[in-house]
Amino acid sequence: MSDDLDALNRVLPPAVAGWTKALPPTRYLPRTLSAYIDGGAELYLSYNFQGALAVKYKGAGEEEIAVDIFEMGSSYDAFGVFAHSRESIDSAVGQGSEYAAGLLTFWKDRYYVSILAYPETAAKREAVFSLGRTIAGAIPREGALPPILGLLPAENLVPESVHFFHHYIWLNSFYFVSNDNVLDIGSDTPAVLAKYKPGGGSMFLLVVRYPSDARAAAAAALFKKSVLGGADDPRELKPGRWTGLERRGGRVAVIFGAPDEAAIRGLFGKIKE
Repeated sequence: MSDDLDALNRVLPPAVAGWTKALPPTRYLPRTLSAYIDGGAELYLSYNFQGALAVKYKGAGEEEIAVDIFEMGSSYDAFGVFAHSRESIDSAVGQGSEYAAGLLTFWKDRYYVSILAYPETAAKREAVFSLGRTIAGAIPREGALPPILGLLPAENLVPESVHFFHHYIWLNSFYFVSNDNVLDIGSDTPAVLAKYKPGGGSMFLLVVRYPSDARAAAAAALFKKSVLGGADDPRELKPGRWTGLERRGGRVAVIFGAPDEAAIRGLFGKIKE
C-alpha cells in the first residue's frame, strides 16, 4: 500500500457515532484485488488500479460500516470508476458524490471511495457522511477531469450519463455495439460516451481520441466495415434508429440511436475541438 493510503488510514477516527474502527485494515494490490471483489475487480484494473485500503467499523451485533479507498492511476481513472455506475450528480463530498440506501461513493484526485452501511438508518447515514468528509478533507488537492470531456456539446446533454473509459468492454456495458473491438479502443485511446435528449427522443454520442491520425483512420474504417456495412454515410440500423461516424484527424465521433440522419449531422456539428 502506498504511503498516501497509509496517511488516509491514519486520519480515519478510532470511532464515529458509536461505531468502532476494527484493526488492522486490509490492503489490496492489483494481483489480490479479485480476492476481495469477486467478479468486480476487472472494472478497477481497467482504470489503472494501484492499491486499495479496506477499513471496517463495528457496531452492535454483526452490523458494520465498510470503508473502501481505491487509489487509481490518475484523477481521470478515479472519475471513470465513479461515473461508471452513477445515476445522479451531487457535490456533497469530494469532487462528485452519490448516496443511496446506505452507500456513499465519491471521487477526489486519484481516489475513488465507497462507504457502505446497510441497512440504512439515520445514525448510519450521519456516520457515513462524517467518514466521507474526513477522507475527502485529507486528500490535499482536486484532480483534473479527462480533457476529452471538454469536447462534448452542452446543449441537450444528460450530465449523469457521461462515462469515461479506455477499454472497449465498457462501451458495450453502456451501449452495446459489438462483441468485437470495432473501434480499436485501448489503454492509449481515451473515450467518452454521453446521452443527449433533443426534443422527445434520445441518442448517444461517443468520442474517441487516438494517438495518431492513421490509427483513427484505421479505426473508422473498421467500424464502417463492421457496423455500417461499408457505408460512409449514416445508416438506419433499426427502424427509427440511425448510426453515423465522423473522423477529424485523430478524433473519431460516433452517434448511436439518432432519430434521423439530420440529428446526427446536427450533433456532429456541435462537437467542440
